[in-house]
Amino acid sequence: MTIRRMYPTECGKLAKLLYTSVHTLCTNDYTPEELEAWAPLNMDMKKFRLSLMRSLNLVMVDRGEIVGFVCVEGDGYVNRLFTRPDYVRRGVATALMDRVEDWARKRRLGRVRLAASKTGRPFYLKRGYHVAGAERVTRRGVEFENQIMEKYL
Repeated sequence: MTIRRMYPTECGKLAKLLYTSVHTLCTNDYTPEELEAWAPLNMDMKKFRLSLMRSLNLVMVDRGEIVGFVCVEGDGYVNRLFTRPDYVRRGVATALMDRVEDWARKRRLGRVRLAASKTGRPFYLKRGYHVAGAERVTRRGVEFENQIMEKYL
């Protein structure tokens, strides 16, 4: 498996991976309505593409297929980390976050921040992130609470 930057032509693949990951891995923590609001089947691809263009986007590739991705903004804010369900617990998210943290260290950002879902929170806690607060967001009329987490580097 290798990590590289996302190619602009891969936005559709990332959207599909995001949808599959959310609707497979998060079913114990969210209702079907919440899952659909978070990752709709018919995602607005123009809006998704624009949001990706504002980030550093890294993909993990295995045998020519994207099996995970992370998006990090210039200030060290991770706005997406998703793994293909059949690659969970195989080191994909760990390797991607290792790369993000190394990138943030080289840029002397001092920390990495993110809004963790209920499903992702245990992963970040094991990596040494701590809860710095909470936020309420509304997507497609459905309200969610995320934990703001950060790790000082």
